[in-house]
Amino acid sequence: MLQLRRKISHRFFLAIMLIVVIPIGIMGYESYILARKTLTTLAFQHMATIAESKANHLDSWLQERLDDVEILARLPVIREACRRYHESKASPSESPAILLKDTLALIEGTSPSYENIYILLPSGRVLSSTHPDLVGTPGSQEQEVIERLRSSDKPVLGPVYQHPEKEGWHVQLAAKINGPDNRTLAFIVAVLDLSRTVDPIMVERIGLGETGETYLVDKDGRIISESRFLDWDETAEQSFDTHGIRSALQERKGTAVYDNYVGREVLGSYAWMPRYQWGILAEMETSEIMWPLAWIKTIGICTSGLVGIVCLLMAFAVSRRVSMPIVQVADAAERMAEGDLQQKIPFSSKDEVGRLAASFNTMAQRLGESIASLHRKEESLQKAYDELIAAQEQLLRSERMAAIGELVASVAHEMRSPLSSIRLNLQIIGRALGKETVLHEHYEIAFDQVVQMERMFSELLNYSKPLEIQKKDVSVPTLVDRCLQELEGELGGKHVQVEQQLPPDLPPIIGDPDKIEQVLINVLKNALEASPEGGQIRVSAAIEESPSGAGLTLVVADRGVGISPRNLKIVFKPFFTTRTKGTGLGLAIVKKIMEAHRGSISVESEEGKGTSVRLTFPSVRGAE
Repeated sequence: MLQLRRKISHRFFLAIMLIVVIPIGIMGYESYILARKTLTTLAFQHMATIAESKANHLDSWLQERLDDVEILARLPVIREACRRYHESKASPSESPAILLKDTLALIEGTSPSYENIYILLPSGRVLSSTHPDLVGTPGSQEQEVIERLRSSDKPVLGPVYQHPEKEGWHVQLAAKINGPDNRTLAFIVAVLDLSRTVDPIMVERIGLGETGETYLVDKDGRIISESRFLDWDETAEQSFDTHGIRSALQERKGTAVYDNYVGREVLGSYAWMPRYQWGILAEMETSEIMWPLAWIKTIGICTSGLVGIVCLLMAFAVSRRVSMPIVQVADAAERMAEGDLQQKIPFSSKDEVGRLAASFNTMAQRLGESIASLHRKEESLQKAYDELIAAQEQLLRSERMAAIGELVASVAHEMRSPLSSIRLNLQIIGRALGKETVLHEHYEIAFDQVVQMERMFSELLNYSKPLEIQKKDVSVPTLVDRCLQELEGELGGKHVQVEQQLPPDLPPIIGDPDKIEQVLINVLKNALEASPEGGQIRVSAAIEESPSGAGLTLVVADRGVGISPRNLKIVFKPFFTTRTKGTGLGLAIVKKIMEAHRGSISVESEEGKGTSVRLTFPSVRGAE
């Protein structure tokens, strides 16, 4: 009844969704995308306008300062004083040029950004300065600006530098003082404090909201204006690399969305100022720019959700009213079709309807018995089919391994004879060599390699031979004790403790005792080699139920270095090993023996925490 009602309500609901909700959702989404594109375009234009306005303002202000320097360089009184100094060869402290301080101070007073204005002789000494204590002393930091000035007739701007005695960025402006014969007599040098020069222009944040800022970077990627997010000490000691800074330093102009120098997503505009070798950037966080879109998104979601709820209620009401009579008629037949064969029609009259009801109830009972019988036969057939497939796979695997084993055995046999000859000759050579000679060390290396190759070929022959399983009852505690006795010397050498967690009522394993012992010894050796000095190995066993029957699981866990996820995928492949002298056949042989017993082996490991090997043996006798 409920399913039929759901079908009708679903169809009605889908019809309303297709007619009303989906068009509303599409219109809302398109409106949101269009608004976002429009807002982004306007924001790009706005940020580009701000960056260009700041650049023009800065260029105009610096041009005024360059004009100040040029005016000083052309003043007749300054040029005449420099000419007289060169003719008299007087020292700067004795020269009348020291009296030019008042003229320099007059220009310095036109702007609070001037740190100092002085006249620098070609020899590198200060002729006159607004700071009298600098007269006669060598100049500083002006080498690069003088180099730029030598190739220019106009005043130039030097690189940004940190003042050795004051906090903040400084920059020098310089102009030539030429004599009547156009010979350079001296240089006018003005030092500007950028915190007073650039910061008042850049920190003005009209049109930049609560998160926006404009700043300058030099050619090394250092921020040379006041930062909204970092102190001066943080910006002075490092260079920054963002998309905007990188694009500006590549002398490109444009706008983009990127992460700023503190990792926040911003919409920024960048440009390069070639005259000053600076980049200017205007940035504002995208979250602040895009916040008006939140209303559009909220309205669209709320509208779609409200219409969807209304449609759902209408669909439920209409389907209930329409489907109820149909559901009452088809209810019993539907439950029978769904597999509920215990249905009975509660009708006990003696007429034809009663007989029909009695026949329907008898049919339902017999149908249930027939289906139950079919289920039992199906399970029996499936079990037989699974056993047949497993036997067929084992047969194919055995045939392949037999063919590979015959080939490998032939190759290994042919290789062992030359190796034996090489080993014999190496032993003869080793007897002739003294142990103190250099050649004896090379002899030992070659002899060890030959021994390792012989061992590898022996293990390869064992791996290639078909297994002959002699099944017997194998006691698990006895098996573990025998393996630990065999490894007693190696365990004692590393002081490794073995913890046994074996229930006293464990049933025996059905398998070949020697082969199973070989498996456990190999796994224990691997755990011992992975364990640190004084480590611990845990051996546990338990009965586990599976669809094929009861089985016994033997777990060997260590707390060693573990296996990397990459190596864990290929740990059972032949010849894979992480040891320098291993052959890589140990776990491959273990897996082969387990598969011959129709068991399984799995490895779980985590680097630095240890490894756990699970050996599962099926068909344990007496597991019930």
